[in-house]
Amino acid sequence: MSSAAGIARWAYGSLGTFDADVVLHPRNVELYSMTVCAHRSIRWRERTRSTLRTIGRTVNPDDWPLPTRIVGKQEIARPYSAREERAFRHASRLPGRDDRARRRWVVAAALGAGLSGVEIAAARTGDLVDIGNGRLAVRVRGHNPRLTPFRKEYTHLAEAAADMTSSGRFIASDARNAVHWVTERLDPGNGQGLSLRRTRSTWLTAHLMAATPLAVLRTVAGPLSANTLDGLLVYAVASTDEKTAVQGALSA
Repeated sequence: MSSAAGIARWAYGSLGTFDADVVLHPRNVELYSMTVCAHRSIRWRERTRSTLRTIGRTVNPDDWPLPTRIVGKQEIARPYSAREERAFRHASRLPGRDDRARRRWVVAAALGAGLSGVEIAAARTGDLVDIGNGRLAVRVRGHNPRLTPFRKEYTHLAEAAADMTSSGRFIASDARNAVHWVTERLDPGNGQGLSLRRTRSTWLTAHLMAATPLAVLRTVAGPLSANTLDGLLVYAVASTDEKTAVQGALSA
């Protein structure tokens, strides 16, 4: 996040723009990391340039050559748009199937609370917690236990899933792919199911846009890398108006 905020401050002050296509152009990434920040250590500049190159290829792919594939490293998944989120919420409510509770729970837990597939499968209805003001949170089970609030748009969906579940388990099956079976059937009309990598990015981006303090985000999100935050910050900035984005970058 610090790398993206740094180049954003410099670009606005020197170039008079916050346009991602300009800020994250290869020439400006090189100028900022190697020349503007020449007073920083070589290690810092190399790390910053690497991070900004990754962000640039994601946000401004037309100006960047395709990178050499690195074994074992995944690109940051693109967040869903607000329109796509609405489509998935609608798909989770469609009648005519016997998995109404599971569909609602998977969408609420993934897009509304940023849970992984394993965490979604492990949840029980008793894990939902009323945190006041009409909001719910979920006590996440597993290797990274935590209390994570649902985004406002997904509170009613989580409540509905719990009301429809009689066994106490949202995902009653112990099959390894039980959650995947649900996500692949959540087709909003484009022939593609719900991607849990993209739901995680969507949830994190929503919190970045809402200016959730980093310390709080790390508490409710579980494991979270700086590279992921750096990459998603650009999506968050691109989704806000220019004035808000500039103010956010200057205060980072």
